[in-house]
Amino acid sequence: MLKVEACGVCGTDVHIWAGTEPAAGHVILGHEFAGEIVEIGDQVTGYDIGDRVAVDPNIACGTCPACREGRVNLCSSLKALGVDIDGGFAEYCLVPARQLYRLDEKTTWEEAVMVEPLACALHGIDRAQLRAGQSVLVIGGGPIGLLMLQLARLQGAGRLALSEKSSWRRSLGLKYGADVLYDPANGRLADQIPVADRP
Repeated sequence: MLKVEACGVCGTDVHIWAGTEPAAGHVILGHEFAGEIVEIGDQVTGYDIGDRVAVDPNIACGTCPACREGRVNLCSSLKALGVDIDGGFAEYCLVPARQLYRLDEKTTWEEAVMVEPLACALHGIDRAQLRAGQSVLVIGGGPIGLLMLQLARLQGAGRLALSEKSSWRRSLGLKYGADVLYDPANGRLADQIPVADRP
């Protein structure tokens, strides 16, 4: 069992609360969370009470064809903490040991709740197969988009652009590595990109 120390609010949580995204009835939301182990099951090894951990909320069966191929995100029995099973918007949360990742003492709780969204962004960067020097356009400067900007820069992106309607988020985009900013409110994005920068 974890004592939850911090839990992020994801767009998915907002959609579930609004009734536009499915979730189990009466489930405690919150799938981006971290905490301290305060109780350990009899069969759990490799962890101690007091360990600081981040949580992978997606619980795959491990036996279906997708799982056996390493595509656990397509698990036919996938369940998620904070969506199907009570999650991190609580003082304490039961979490299977295989869903835990130990944190070092330097990682703050606020940083720890970014482990799950960062993992999503890293997967996107891996799928994009970005090569050094390539131009990159990130559409949307929310938390995931801003993570993608930083990761693309670390991967050696050449010209890095962000399209975002919020002026505040565009300013964050500059801070986090964007070379060029586009505002979709100014018309079609395709018309705003100089011909020389188009693929």
